[in-house]
Amino acid sequence: MIAEKIKELLSHKETGQFIRFCIVGGICAMIDAAIFYVVRLFAPYQVALVSGYLISLCVNYLLTIYWTFRTESSVLNLVGIVGAHMFNLFVVRMGLMMLFVELLGLRDSIAYLPMAVISAVTNYIVIRTVVKYTKAKGK
Repeated sequence: MIAEKIKELLSHKETGQFIRFCIVGGICAMIDAAIFYVVRLFAPYQVALVSGYLISLCVNYLLTIYWTFRTESSVLNLVGIVGAHMFNLFVVRMGLMMLFVELLGLRDSIAYLPMAVISAVTNYIVIRTVVKYTKAKGK
């Protein structure tokens, strides 16, 4: 009974996309976090934040296009996805880190965790919107 319900959920296109997005996000989050925590040992948290995110972005783009949403790469979706990620990096992530570290006084190593969770949710919404838009424009 439970196995049938899980199989039914996974067969829905949107559910499958969400699960694949979470897997890709988990892989990229580990890359991002590992680089963040290493770079912050010898550089300010802002440099560490950008370094980890940009490296994980490359992996994220390829996996998001070809596996999560199973679409073709195009200039339009490259620009859309990179633009969405830049919004996520410089507005959401950097804004949250500044809020948590500079205003609330949290250590950057602690502030990284809630920032990562919040930005993951906003990132899914923005990326999914971009992919749907670029897919519709490509037809």
